[in-house]
Amino acid sequence: MSKTVKLLLKKSIKNVGRVGDVVEVSAGYARNYLLPQDLAVTPTPGNIKKVEAIRQEIERQERERREQMEALIKQLEGVEVTLERKCNEQGHLYGAVSATDIARALQAQNFNVEPDDVYLPGRLDHIDTYMVRVRLAEDLETEIKVWVAPDAESKEAMEAAKKAAAASEAQA
Repeated sequence: MSKTVKLLLKKSIKNVGRVGDVVEVSAGYARNYLLPQDLAVTPTPGNIKKVEAIRQEIERQERERREQMEALIKQLEGVEVTLERKCNEQGHLYGAVSATDIARALQAQNFNVEPDDVYLPGRLDHIDTYMVRVRLAEDLETEIKVWVAPDAESKEAMEAAKKAAAASEAQA
């Protein structure tokens, strides 16, 4: 018995192939996963014609999605996000800003960005300005400016600490 079988994919499967591809997979993978999940069929001429129609529709949808992502990247260029957070007198945040926080702020500005699309330059854990990458596809990315600002209470505490430090320097 053959250890591999050739199948025609009805849906795109990561690390296996795209819709309409004839792929060679292990017999166990085909028997236990691809065929029961209705993800693949045997590559007969009739099946190839059916799957080709599905493939064209999916490719059209992917092209439209790609165009939308390109438009979104153009819109994101030059966008700035301001996030207010609690911090101590030295400007260190009590909790770091996450990719989810930035994605939510962008969604509030009507940009369809998911947390998985946001790449942080490290820990955003103090009051500062950061350049954050937004990558929607392998070759579609841009940088946005993220301002992490203190909330009103923390701002007062930071200013009071600066005045106290300046007063102690003046006395010395």
